[in-house]
Amino acid sequence: MKKIILTTGGTGGHIYPALAVGKKLKDRGMEVVFVGSTSRMEKDIVPEEGYRFIGIDVHPFQNFKKLYLNIKSFFQSFKILKKENPDIIIGFGNYISIPMLFAGVVARKKIYLQEQNADLGMANKIFYKLAKKCFLAFDTTYEEISIKDQHKFLVTGNPLREDIYTMDKDVERDRMKIGKDEKVLLITGGSLGAKSLNEAVVKNLKDIFKDKSIRIYWATGDKNFNEINEKLEDQQIKVSDIIKPYFNNMINIMAAADLVVCRAGALTVSELVQLEKPSILIPYNSIKVGQYQNAKILVENEAALVYSDSKSEEAIEKALELIKNDEELHKMSRRAKNLKKSNAAERIVECLDIWRS
Repeated sequence: MKKIILTTGGTGGHIYPALAVGKKLKDRGMEVVFVGSTSRMEKDIVPEEGYRFIGIDVHPFQNFKKLYLNIKSFFQSFKILKKENPDIIIGFGNYISIPMLFAGVVARKKIYLQEQNADLGMANKIFYKLAKKCFLAFDTTYEEISIKDQHKFLVTGNPLREDIYTMDKDVERDRMKIGKDEKVLLITGGSLGAKSLNEAVVKNLKDIFKDKSIRIYWATGDKNFNEINEKLEDQQIKVSDIIKPYFNNMINIMAAADLVVCRAGALTVSELVQLEKPSILIPYNSIKVGQYQNAKILVENEAALVYSDSKSEEAIEKALELIKNDEELHKMSRRAKNLKKSNAAERIVECLDIWRS
């Protein structure tokens, strides 16, 4: 049996694409082992999904207090490599993948990379010249790569959970008992929430609830939910099943939605494209995160509108106007559809140099 190490972690945006590829490999009879941080969310998520997980003591490299542990993580990676002896290693970005990829390069193992964002992240910038292939989510990433290196890159889209490829808007609306004349507005700042976006929703909530033709699903984020709950009580608005810290069936709600107001994380943008959703994007304002570049892909193709954090109130007002414009929503949906890729996890697995005996 061939063995593959998948290395990444830190955020869902890095972990879930790795899990999507891991499932395809597992379905083909490969042994899949994940290597990630002992202190980040992958240590819980990966085993829950049924994969073997090996943790290393890796921390952000600018954290000099953790310098000893980061040095230790490289030795841990060499030890893992010697014991596991994988046929290939696939890195899914984030600093967490660096020690294992470095060990793989030194040991002359085949390494592959996957980039979720529009801009190459640090780990992939370091290793792409040494990789056999780097799989890109978006065509625009080619712009920052020299012509002589472009042969190493392939645009596949982001690996997404399998059920998203078969989701149907009408089916999901029927499941959620949404009326034919009801408009569904999904508002989410991700699992952490977005303070400015939440405040903008609170200011407009009475107007939203007055309009019986709009059904809002609002994910406030864990940190903000209690505070928002109090504000809603002050306005005599009851918190219901459609206002929660986070929805476990978020992707189903997105499939049913007519319009989505959200951040511009790489996976979110890919999900919007796959589900052909019109959107209003409010990118997280840190340049390091790269959400503005992700948002540009949809905005430049006229499939989304973009607002800054400071303009969140305008974004919500625009959403309430746009959701009633069926013609414009249809145009935006069609433009999002034009950006769709095939099943990325399948394409990535097909391209691995592992199938020859």
